[in-house]
Formats: sequence, structure tokens, C-alpha cells
Amino acid sequence: MAREKFAVDLDSAYTNIYKIGSGLVLSEPTVAAVEDGSKVSVKAIGTEAYKLLGKTSKNTKIVFPVFEGEIVNADVCSDMLSGFLKKVKTGRWQRPVALFSVPCGVNSKTIDDYRKISSACGIGKTYFVESPILSALGQRVPLTESLPCFCVDMAGGVTNIAAVSLDGVIAGISVNFGGNKISADIIDYVSDFYGVQIGLQSAEKLKREIASLDENDELSVVVNGRDTDTGAPRSVSVKAADLIKPVRKYYDKIAELATDLLRKLPPEVSAEISHSGIYVSGTESGVYGLARYYEKLFGINVSVEKKGRMSVALGGGIALGNEELLKKISLKTD
Repeated sequence: MAREKFAVDLDSAYTNIYKIGSGLVLSEPTVAAVEDGSKVSVKAIGTEAYKLLGKTSKNTKIVFPVFEGEIVNADVCSDMLSGFLKKVKTGRWQRPVALFSVPCGVNSKTIDDYRKISSACGIGKTYFVESPILSALGQRVPLTESLPCFCVDMAGGVTNIAAVSLDGVIAGISVNFGGNKISADIIDYVSDFYGVQIGLQSAEKLKREIASLDENDELSVVVNGRDTDTGAPRSVSVKAADLIKPVRKYYDKIAELATDLLRKLPPEVSAEISHSGIYVSGTESGVYGLARYYEKLFGINVSVEKKGRMSVALGGGIALGNEELLKKISLKTD
């Protein structure tokens, strides 16, 4: 029996898994609910754990085992990923093959951490590929050794910006903030502007439903929180236009970093990118008006993937299904 093969995008916000022969089989929050005691006891993972945010007793704590692209709680991460794999695995005895996406320019310590997690989950052979390359593959960008592209992958805890080809990353950076930064800024802004303290779930709701880069956006949504003066429960209707300031902080910073990187590219690479444009994917690429906003800033075409959250996992699946391609783009870590 052939071993099952999985492409795993273990992001700080969402874990996405692609299974060869089945496609995308899982996309759940990278979070676990843990019994608070001397020994780690995971009570819930993914979507079920996320529902408990802000609602647990003192005996339960919510753990985000991946932070800014780094595994910060190996025990919980192993239990969480094992639980995810149990949902999608069918083979009982053979250890599966897995490809892990990793941040651009990943160091050896992070690779070792991923290996330990992989082993603890019962995975056999493992491959590691930098996220921007997988993002390009997942978006079906035409990519060869001589045809580079420029990708911006906006994940939950890390944003990867890179010029890539099938020969690898030509130039790239990984910055330790992503969509989680937007949520934190929204929480602060709603507190200051509306006088209401909201939680992470409400901030995520605002980001998901009305975050916009269009100053004329008239959408609004009601969220519940606590009055910052009285402490009493209070609801407030938040307008998309009012959130533009905290939302833009992230996208403007990423544009600034991308511009700096573009200026440092070799002339031949710059010429290709000026023609092909910039490809944007990731959890945070779905904000309304992003393509138009970035095209004004960069002055070249910007393509935003509609299902950007899945691009890296999709690219991993494409790589796993092509041995020659996988060998070419995998990091040499042994």
C-alpha cells in the first residue's frame, strides 16, 4: 500500500492540509484548549478550541502553539497536529510522507523543531519548502528557472515577501507579523475610538466581514464588548470606513518592505517582475480593495488570489505530486 502524502501549512492563524488524491482536506485555526495542570492534556483543537476563546474556566487555557512562524509549544503542537491528521488519515500502519511549508530564510533550529513535531505525529519522510515558492505554485503562476515572479504571502503570524523561481528564492524576507497584527490593532482602535473593549473573536469578525481599504466603503457590523469606562456590557456598530486606519497600518508596512526588496533585485529580475506584476496570497489577502490599493502604490499589476488562505497548501500538494519538482525546490536540510 502506498504511503499517504500530506502538504501541511502550519500557520499561526490556520493550519491547512492538502492530501494527495483528495485535495484540501482541512483548514482549521491553529489553537488548542488545554487542561491547566502539571501535565499537558489537550481538550479541544482547531475550530472547537477557537469557539472557547474568552469563555474558559480557570481550569482550561487556550494555547496558540505556533507564534510568528515558530513552534513555541512543542507538546501542544504535536497533539494538535496529530489530532488534525487523525481527521484526514485513512492508512493505519504506514507512516505518511509530509511536506511542511516554512518561512522564507528559515533557520536550522526551526527546521529541527518541525522535525521533532513531525516525528511525534508519526510522520515518516519529511520535506521542507519555503512558503513563497509554494504560494506561487498554488496560484498557478508560470514559474521556471529563468522566469521569476514576486510573491507576497500574508499569513497569520508571518508575512513572506520574495522574488522566486524554480531555482529557489532569489531575494526574500520573512517578517514576524501578519493578520494577527491587524486583529490586535483593531482591538486597540475600537477601544480608543468607540470606548468599547472587544475580544479576539470580535476583532476577527470585524476583519473578516468589513475590513476594507476603500474609504467609501459603507458596510458596518455590530459587535459586543465591554464599556471601557463603566465595565458594563455594550454593543456598538462599527463602520468599515472607521477601521481603515488600523487596517492600513499592516498593508502599508508590507508595501514598504516589498518596495525596498524590489529596489534591490537584479535588473533582469526587475524587468520580468515589472511585466508579470506582483502576486498576493495568504489569509489576509482577502481584504476588500487590496489589488486596487496596491496597484496605486506599486505602479504595476497586482494579482490577488481569491482563495489566498489555501495557496501554500495547494502549492505543497502540487509539489508532492511531482517528484522532480519536489527535489528541485526542497530545502537541503540533512
